[in-house]
Amino acid sequence: MSEQINQVRIAELVKKYDQAGPRYTSYPTAPEWSDQYAPDDYMEALKVASNSPGEPLSFYLHIPFCRKRCWFCGCTTMVVTTPDAIDRYLDRVELEVAMVADRLGGRKKVSQFHWGGGTPSFLTDAQTIRAFELFTRKFEILGDAEVSIELDPRTTTRECVKLLKKLGFNRLSMGVQDFMHDVQEAIGRHQDSAMTISLYEICRTEGFESINFDLIYGLPKQSLAGFGETLDRTIGLRPDRVALFSYAHLPQRQPNQRSIDPAALPSAQLKSELFGLARQRFLDNGYVQIGMDHFVLFDDELALAASHGKLRRNFMGYTVNAAKDWLGIGMSSISYVSDNFAQNKSEIDGYSAAIDIGHFATYRGQRLSKDDLIRQYAIMEIMCNFRLDFAEADRRFGIDTRNYLKSELIELLPLMADGLLVEIDGGLEVTPIGRLFVRNIAVTFDTYLKKVADGKARAQFSRTI
Repeated sequence: MSEQINQVRIAELVKKYDQAGPRYTSYPTAPEWSDQYAPDDYMEALKVASNSPGEPLSFYLHIPFCRKRCWFCGCTTMVVTTPDAIDRYLDRVELEVAMVADRLGGRKKVSQFHWGGGTPSFLTDAQTIRAFELFTRKFEILGDAEVSIELDPRTTTRECVKLLKKLGFNRLSMGVQDFMHDVQEAIGRHQDSAMTISLYEICRTEGFESINFDLIYGLPKQSLAGFGETLDRTIGLRPDRVALFSYAHLPQRQPNQRSIDPAALPSAQLKSELFGLARQRFLDNGYVQIGMDHFVLFDDELALAASHGKLRRNFMGYTVNAAKDWLGIGMSSISYVSDNFAQNKSEIDGYSAAIDIGHFATYRGQRLSKDDLIRQYAIMEIMCNFRLDFAEADRRFGIDTRNYLKSELIELLPLMADGLLVEIDGGLEVTPIGRLFVRNIAVTFDTYLKKVADGKARAQFSRTI
C-alpha cells in the first residue's frame, strides 16, 4: 500500500514540476556565456593556469565524426564516408594541442583524458594512434590517470579494443540506449543486441575492468515492459557503471530529431515511471545511485566518493578526478580554466580557419564572478551529493551562506513542503523522492534564469522530468 501511495505522490509531483530547465553540466549555463569572450581571454586564463605547475589537468578530445547520425542525438557531429576528412581534422587538433601546451608551459601532467563524440571508435587504427600520441608528446598522462573513450558497438572491432588497451585506455563507455528493436527503429539506430553483447564480452576478455553503458529513457516507443527487458539484459551483463540519461526532445535546435514522431514519445508520467523502474531494478541488484542519473556497482570508486560527499561533475560526467582545470580540444569542445568557461566554434570550417592561422577557435565564454562561483558550488553540491553544507561554503568563500542565500531559502520552502528536500543542521539535504526533481531544486540558485522572462529563458532547455 505504501508503494502505491508513493507512486500516486510522485504522479502529483510530476504534474507540478515537469517544466523546462537546465541539466547544469555547467553554471552559468552555456546560453549565458558571452560571444564577446575572445581567444585572448582564453589565452589569459591559460596563462593564469600556467602558474600552478603541480596541478594535474583533465582533457577532453571531441571526435565529431559518425557513419550516420541517429535521430535522437543532441551532440555536435558530422557524417563522413572517407578518412581524409578525419586526417585533416587531426591536423588541426595537433596544432591546437601544441598551442595549449605552449601557453601552459612545460610538459604538464594529465589525470583524466576522455575521448567523446561523435564516434571516437570510428577512427582507423592509424588515426587512433596518431590522436593519442600527439597528446603524449606534449603532456604526461599519469600512471593512475582515468583514460576513457566512447564506443559504438556497430563500428568497434576486437582489433580496435586491443589497440585501445595497448595505448593505455582503462575505461570504456558503450552507447546502448535501448535493447528493444522497435525503439531502435524509432530513433533511426540499427544496433542488434548481439552487437552490444559481443563487444561487451570482447572488452572483458581484453582486460577492461571498467565499462559503462549509456541508456536513455523517454525515447519513442518505450514502454515499461520493453524497458524492463532492456534493464534485465543490462543487469545480466553487469557493466560497472550505467548512465541513465533523460531524452531531451528539442527539434527546434536539433533538426535530426524532427524525424522522431512526437506522438510516440512517452508522457511525462510514463517517463518518470521508466526512471523509477530503472532506479529500483538497479538498487535491487547491487548498484548505487550516483547523482541524478548514474548507477554504479557498490564497490566502484564513484560510490565511495558519493558516500563521503566528494563526488564531482563536469562535461564528461560524474568523476572523482580532482583536476581543477579541464581543457577541451576540437570543434565545439568546452574548457574550464582558471574559473573561465571557453567554448570552441561548433562548425568545422570556422574551427579549422582559426586554428590554421594560429588562433584559438574560442567563440564564447565567461569569466566567473564570486557570485557565480558561490552559486556554482551550491548547484553542483545539490546535483552531485544531494546536500549543501553551509559551513563548508562559508569556509570556501568567506561568507555567511545562510544569509547570502536567504532569498533562495525562502523560495525553497514550497519544495520543502512537498517533501523534496529538508533543512538539516547546518545545511540542506535532498530527500529520496526529491532526487527525481533535483534539477527543479537547483534552478532556485540560478540567478540568470531570474533576470529574463521565464518562458524565454527556459525554452532552450529540455524538460526536467
